[in-house]
Amino acid sequence: MRIEALPPDIKLCRGYCDDLASLLESQDRANRPCPGCNLPCPTHHSPVCACACAPHCPHARAHMSSDGKRFPIEPGIAPLVYAFLRLRKVPPCWSCEGHETPLGLPTRPPRIIFYGRSALYPALIAEAMLTLLIQKKLSSPWEVIATPIGNALDATYTLQPEPAEIAAPALRVLQADVRVIADHLQTEVLSAARRYQAELRAALREAS
Repeated sequence: MRIEALPPDIKLCRGYCDDLASLLESQDRANRPCPGCNLPCPTHHSPVCACACAPHCPHARAHMSSDGKRFPIEPGIAPLVYAFLRLRKVPPCWSCEGHETPLGLPTRPPRIIFYGRSALYPALIAEAMLTLLIQKKLSSPWEVIATPIGNALDATYTLQPEPAEIAAPALRVLQADVRVIADHLQTEVLSAARRYQAELRAALREAS
């Protein structure tokens, strides 16, 4: 089977350019990733300074949750939740660090569900997973799938190990992948976003 490439849609290309610009322009390190955090910075004693913000902050697991007292983010998935928050445009709405039986068999894989108001954003994350796999930084393939959860007007997506891989490696191996993804997510997503932005702008110049 062969499927020809779709002809360019100028209106859609312009929309994608706007989405990519919005993503790239939102990467302000001066703003704190964790929603609602106003704790004094240990260095500058400021309630807005982000110089000490990091996933290992002792307050991060509570501040990344909408009900941090009763439902703090699980420690095994906290670095990835933080990485999604740093991207600004794909806020997470559910996460799980993964669980296993007393015999060490995985019963639930690590995963994170996030909002994506542009279809480009989950696609960029999926591409980042493929890049990390090709670079042999991941032990297993990870996928991004559309998820029927959340508000009806807001699309949500799940990042998780591919189903065939869930029962194969030990949970600790998948959790090691979580840390790798957290370390590289922003760099890989923004790199792909800049590349596609340049390609779309060139296509729009040719079409004008």
